[in-house]
Amino acid sequence: MKKLLILAATLGSMALASDMMGRMTVMTIPLMGMGMQMGSAVVVAWPSGEHEVFVHLEGLTPGSGMYANHIHFNATNDAMCSMQNGDKIIGLNNLMADDRGMATSYTKLPATVKFTMTPMYLNIHSNNPDAVGPSIICGDF
Repeated sequence: MKKLLILAATLGSMALASDMMGRMTVMTIPLMGMGMQMGSAVVVAWPSGEHEVFVHLEGLTPGSGMYANHIHFNATNDAMCSMQNGDKIIGLNNLMADDRGMATSYTKLPATVKFTMTPMYLNIHSNNPDAVGPSIICGDF
């Protein structure tokens, strides 16, 4: 899993893009938190319509459990982290904080999930007091 995340981050940093030519598109999204949390997400879009999403976070409370994360968007195509106005979501696999306060997740989205690539943001939610609490870290793409 760690090798896949490193590979995805490397591909993302190379800024590959050319879905017009039927190739994969890779996007890297920096994630910024309100506190000490920081991380990044890499989204790989395949010509088949499938997407892979890799998320890595640091600065979580060690051993603090699972964190829900989603891609948020809206019908008016103006979803932004700062506005928290994405009322539609694409669910991603939960993140689990390890004993160092780090978490990594991987989600493969089938082509049947409509991934619009309009203004969206990836949002990680607090797990306290609710399983899906307020946003603690997010990034626009």
